[in-house]
Amino acid sequence: MAMWSFRGVGAKGFRTLEQLVPRAEWFDHSLRDLAGLLGLNEAHLEEMVRCESLERKADQLVEHLRKEGIRVCFRGEPRYPPLLGELEGSPPLLFYQGPGATAQARGVVAIVGTRKTSHEWLKVARTLAADCCAQGLVVASGAAEGIDTAAHSGALSKRGVTWAFVASGLDELDEAPRQIVDQILPGGGSVFTEYPPGTRAEKGLFVQRNRLISGSAGAMVMVRGAEDSGARHTAAAASKQGRRVLACPTMPLDRLGGLERVLLRAGARPCFDVGDVLASLGLVKMRVQRPLANRQPISDDARLVFDALPVGLFDMESAVAALPAQETGAIAAALMELELAGWVLQRTGRRYEKHADPT
Repeated sequence: MAMWSFRGVGAKGFRTLEQLVPRAEWFDHSLRDLAGLLGLNEAHLEEMVRCESLERKADQLVEHLRKEGIRVCFRGEPRYPPLLGELEGSPPLLFYQGPGATAQARGVVAIVGTRKTSHEWLKVARTLAADCCAQGLVVASGAAEGIDTAAHSGALSKRGVTWAFVASGLDELDEAPRQIVDQILPGGGSVFTEYPPGTRAEKGLFVQRNRLISGSAGAMVMVRGAEDSGARHTAAAASKQGRRVLACPTMPLDRLGGLERVLLRAGARPCFDVGDVLASLGLVKMRVQRPLANRQPISDDARLVFDALPVGLFDMESAVAALPAQETGAIAAALMELELAGWVLQRTGRRYEKHADPT
């Protein structure tokens, strides 16, 4: 983590260093020696050798992460997006907030597009994301204004799971990503970045970040974008990574788009609704579970559990915490009874949703 946080190292330099010096031996070498193996430019080289030691760098970073409430997941660990971890060149670690990639979902779809577009296309992104979450998919995007924010918002409207990948340190978010991240985290979603704390967003970092959005997903949908928009980098990364690329068709005389047509002409699949996303992932459309108008009678034990549960979205850990005197097995049995009787709904990621008791 300490080595990754030095500017200029990158995934390629990190792999090179691992091949030349076993990671367990890094603390045994001076930073000057390690820097000499990386081929860094002069500015980045000076920054590294000014550091007291790699161990000291690690200690400082861990303390800063603790203060900011930022955690780290390493490639191959459960909280690291699994599809991303399978790709060559994926970051060895990600900084994140939220639960991480723990959702037990049917799949992951990236929904991306331009920052500036019409209300109609923002509605398309919101609706598509909401429908994807209702079908058990995680929605990934880049937390930028416009289509990205609409996708995250649509996922949250269905209490679904959404992942945001940002192009800065998590303690240096710009205003637009900060606004949506402040909604994503309370909603049970996660925000990821490969950039260490203190990193400000800049143009080149957005291009690098885009490969994480597409790499985390099995399919990518381009909702709307100009031919020269930054979203084209996400589409290019998706194609290179072997992801399914979809694009929302536009009207023939609509001159404000362009990137969607480029992708469709290059072989992208048209995306008219969630059915096209599911088909691209090899999934079938399932019936969306909705609250029952009339709840069925439940046992006294199930009612005790229901009364202790928070209204809204919760997981098994929250249920156990709300009922410290109950055994986990008894709580699980009560949740099954409550679900069958229409008192709670099971959602994606092993989560449940409670509606207020009308009585």
